[in-house]
Amino acid sequence: MKYVKNVTKIGKLDEFTHVILVSKSPRRNELLKNICEFESTSTDIDERKIEKLAYEKYKDRETIEKLALVCCEISKAKILPLELKEDTLYISSDTIVINDGKILNKPKDYDEALDMLTSYLGKVHKVVTSVCLKSKNYEEIFYTFSNVKFSEKTDKNIQLIKEYIDEGTVYDKAGAYGIQDLNPVLIDYIEGDLNTIIGLPVSEINKRICKN
Repeated sequence: MKYVKNVTKIGKLDEFTHVILVSKSPRRNELLKNICEFESTSTDIDERKIEKLAYEKYKDRETIEKLALVCCEISKAKILPLELKEDTLYISSDTIVINDGKILNKPKDYDEALDMLTSYLGKVHKVVTSVCLKSKNYEEIFYTFSNVKFSEKTDKNIQLIKEYIDEGTVYDKAGAYGIQDLNPVLIDYIEGDLNTIIGLPVSEINKRICKN
């Protein structure tokens, strides 16, 4: 699949009886329910510190690849604080929006959300979701990406964006939007997996944990 990039695979995934999703994201929890039963937890990590170290580690890579690998480092780091249990598969994930060669994180306020969302109008940006699958003797990291083209910049579309921000749901979302609750008029087209944009590429996860 051209929208999937493998990063690392160490060891072999043995049989497991438990799955733990290292995320409290309601969207990721809903998606993972489609392929398995699981428990969820979360860890507290300094994402900005991890980003800084990862930027240095991958400084010689091309921009898009570098930013995607930074995203992978965050997924990996989310599992590190946990004590791994036998017969258990851990799944962590991170999603970033890349626009004009920069990562757009969660907006801090209304103005930042407005700047982010209006910057997409009439252009294509990328959404990258990285995944880390880990057990005691196995680690696999990959990322998927999708291209999202927003509609052209018009007064009507800017007003739709403002109304969306006023709903108050943008502040916990990378890049200031969730594709599933955005007014569809604002989306011109999508290339790639919709679930990558929502936050968890469950089809790819299912392929990997079922074939081992």
